[in-house]
Amino acid sequence: MKNILFMLFALILLAACSSNAKLPPRNISSFSLFNTHSYEESISKAYYDPGSTTTYALVPANHQIHLWRDGKRVNVIGGMGMGNNNFQALADICLASDASVFALDGVGKKVKKFNSDGKLLATWELANTVQPALIALGTEQNCYIWDAAASEIIAYNLLDGSEMYRFGRFEIKRADQLFANRDYLVAYNATEKRSVIFSSLGQLVSESDGQVLYDPYNNGIGLTDTALISKMSAAYLPMSGIPGIMTIGRETLAIVVDNRQVRLMQINYEQIP
Repeated sequence: MKNILFMLFALILLAACSSNAKLPPRNISSFSLFNTHSYEESISKAYYDPGSTTTYALVPANHQIHLWRDGKRVNVIGGMGMGNNNFQALADICLASDASVFALDGVGKKVKKFNSDGKLLATWELANTVQPALIALGTEQNCYIWDAAASEIIAYNLLDGSEMYRFGRFEIKRADQLFANRDYLVAYNATEKRSVIFSSLGQLVSESDGQVLYDPYNNGIGLTDTALISKMSAAYLPMSGIPGIMTIGRETLAIVVDNRQVRLMQINYEQIP
């Protein structure tokens, strides 16, 4: 049964990653706020999928993922427990290109995949981890896990579940968010407000103030306490409140502010001649 579940996991992931081809460059012209969601619960992270118009909010105190559409909560995934849809300790989430959500159970040492309606699709058991705390998906059928006990990032091959390589032990003191795409892996330290940037193969590239991630065209985007900025153009948007974790879904950003609000930002691009 375990092998069958993993094979299903890999097949579903392949379908999700098949459209992730490298795109030609496009410059960011501006950022614009297009929606704001407020929550009664304290949230630590959120993703937005423009295709399904779903916002996924991580509620750490309840070990839950809340799914919102059109201003309404349409489902809740998780809660503490031992059932298929529960978590022993929900540590982190990330979003795949098909709008499915990957949830990391830090104590159970498992990754569970749910579709955009909250239905469990597959479960994958993490091997050789001590304290898995963060997850990020690459686009070449690979997955990155931050092991807080070992202070390193583990890259897994999602086709067979094998460990490929480890890195970051001497470059990363602490990580509160992982971001990955085809070319980069970024570990963000929220205490020091600094990002460490690696190639997708684990080579150290650079460090940067604030949180950094990359859009589908590999434009660097930075978030500081005061502004959202493009690293490669003049695009700039002042920020109010206390910004938390920033995530990206296609060409939109979801930024947690004051632990009770998610601001959805459109990334606008210069028109191609």
